Amino acid sequence: MKAALWCIHLMADQRHIAVFDAGKTSCKLVLLNDENYAEVEVLRQEFSVLQGPPYPHLDIDAMWSFLCDSLAIFETKYGIDALAITTHACTAGLVGADELVLPILDYEYEIPPEVATKYDDLRPAFEKTFSPRMPGGLNLGAQLHFLRAKFPKEYASAALYLTFPQYWSWRLTGVARSERTFLGAHSDLWLPKQGTYSSLVGGEFPKKLFAPMSLAGDTAPANEIAAKATSLKLGTPVTSGIHDSNASLLPWLDTDGAMSVVSSGTWAIVMSVGGTLDRLDPARDMLANVDARGRAVPTAKFMGGREYQMLTGGAVGEISVSNIEAVIANDTCPLPGRISGVGPFPSGPGGWTGFSPETDQAKIAGATLYLALMSDTCLSLVGTGDRVVIEGPFAKNTTYAQLLTALIGCPVHLSTDTTGTATGAAMLLGSARPRVLGPPLEPMKIEGLSAFRDRWRKLSAAGSALKK
Repeated sequence: MKAALWCIHLMADQRHIAVFDAGKTSCKLVLLNDENYAEVEVLRQEFSVLQGPPYPHLDIDAMWSFLCDSLAIFETKYGIDALAITTHACTAGLVGADELVLPILDYEYEIPPEVATKYDDLRPAFEKTFSPRMPGGLNLGAQLHFLRAKFPKEYASAALYLTFPQYWSWRLTGVARSERTFLGAHSDLWLPKQGTYSSLVGGEFPKKLFAPMSLAGDTAPANEIAAKATSLKLGTPVTSGIHDSNASLLPWLDTDGAMSVVSSGTWAIVMSVGGTLDRLDPARDMLANVDARGRAVPTAKFMGGREYQMLTGGAVGEISVSNIEAVIANDTCPLPGRISGVGPFPSGPGGWTGFSPETDQAKIAGATLYLALMSDTCLSLVGTGDRVVIEGPFAKNTTYAQLLTALIGCPVHLSTDTTGTATGAAMLLGSARPRVLGPPLEPMKIEGLSAFRDRWRKLSAAGSALKK
């Protein structure tokens, strides 16, 4: 393997579920105890997008090498009883009999304007798909339209269009499947209320390109090719696969009462279980996700992990209440707009409420307050329910969580899973037992926080209006 491989050894047990979790910037193979989903070991590798030709695309060969090598390590050390798959959204590949006919497009690629404009005339209305028009290739329908328009020969030669989790499952089992949590993630290809394909499938794109529908937890046996490449035992069950945000949501679906989940990573995905679709506004990057049981879930999102890295420049350090108070007093809070076209203020003004920070500590404090303000805005849009669970990297930022508690005025709980995405994916192989919530956090007490939030929202909204 060309890149370094990091591993964290945690504990050992007898029966194990491996989870392949392909994120936007890194891939993980997580080994879990199948009795209580405790982590045994984690292997991780960073990946870069290949810039071309023929367009920016994922380094699938490197990802496959990582997966094979990591599975071999776990199989040798512990034995693997089953493999679950989960990946980020907006990614799929055109395949022939046994390989890709084109590289898998990076969803941040800006599709040429003339192609994008023609697609806009074809896509179904938001009221049917609950899928907003997003920049680049963040709608799978737009990606497929681009590939058809620019690479007609390869497009015509494809047998199937496999969404990302199902692509990996196909490579490991030879069984091709489609799956609704992935198709339901702003693809333009799915109707969440009806639980079926949109008019694009069978209209613009032949239905034969789409494999038979499966549930995320349906399994197929690892075949001889996979067993040889990965050292998995022949016949090891492999799930069809699930969209990562819905994997994060799955552990909480049986928790009593209405609740919201903030699933964090490169993206912050805010989902309100049991909420209504009537409030969804496509102009504010709101949509309906489809959960593992096929139900539409109102969702808002922003690129929180990416923005935090941009705002801090990778700086690390501890912050306290006094640092947040200084951000408010010195007027050094970021405004949305660094990543155009996404989030509740998709045309945000950028910049800062006042002065930009000069120290790393001020940058971290400003970025943390920004995450809380954006999360609060998303929750206000989709409906908060009676409690909120924070999952993923944001759950490690207690200052952020206490700020969010103060802003929304309802209980906020931290997921104790290091990676709730892996836990949810693994639960598909057993009974998805409700998770036990720990005690809620105490809200951070900061004088003037609500007034600052109101001013920040007005500046963000006004900047968005000026850019339109």
